[in-house]
Amino acid sequence: MPDIDSEDKGNELAAVDYVADIFSYYKRVEPQFRVSPTYMSRQTDINDNMRAILIDWLVEVHYKFRLMPETLFLTTNIIDRFLECKRVSRRNLQLVGVTAMLVASKYEEIWAPEVKDFVYISDEAYSREQILEMEKIMLNTLRFNLTVPTPFNFLSRFLKAAGASKDTLVVAYSTYLIELAMLDYSMLKYSYSMLAAASVFTANTALARSPEFPHSLKRHAGFTEEGVLPCAIALGELFRSAPSATLRTIYKKYSHQQYARVSVMPAVAPESAVPAF
Repeated sequence: MPDIDSEDKGNELAAVDYVADIFSYYKRVEPQFRVSPTYMSRQTDINDNMRAILIDWLVEVHYKFRLMPETLFLTTNIIDRFLECKRVSRRNLQLVGVTAMLVASKYEEIWAPEVKDFVYISDEAYSREQILEMEKIMLNTLRFNLTVPTPFNFLSRFLKAAGASKDTLVVAYSTYLIELAMLDYSMLKYSYSMLAAASVFTANTALARSPEFPHSLKRHAGFTEEGVLPCAIALGELFRSAPSATLRTIYKKYSHQQYARVSVMPAVAPESAVPAF
């Protein structure tokens, strides 16, 4: 089996000596930080559609602030874990969202936006004091657990395992898919690692890179083609419906040249691997 980290041995930031252990740890603890796909049923004043509206708006905020991709996915993870533990009124849902992005930014970014930036971006719906108070509640609720695996963490590893980490189209396409999944509450039934593996498989197939599930991806992701197929089909449906969806921020974002305009590509895939979208 080829060493997928061999090209990074001269790069100290790649942590080649530890990367396999890091992702083994991520796979092991993934169930710990996974939310119930039915948690929203315990909320009394908000629903999955409101969650989607919030995340759609946060994608726009994330883009305006020019934040790292890791920050966006950690933000969503924080929101879901917090909402699973605490009932939130619709009046305070946006407060939860901006606070989650503040916390994620502090964790992931070198230069994080300040509290005043989030007050401004939310049109002063909440004060500095309200955001700081929510930050305390949120961190205590989550027991300060912020080192958690996200779909983006797994995606970077699985792209490398599939030999696609330098394929701009595959990278953009698969990242687009996991962002669409992030918006859709029903996709919480799939683990983050499953979403990442299925997105790589779907992108490879749709872009005619490989009609088969790469053996190296199977080894590093721990899934078979048959195992990821239901998730891949669901991702394909998200891709197909995105142009006509009510919430289109992610679709518009990925229609830009910066992201290889993958969202406006034809929604097709070889029938031998994944049913046509």
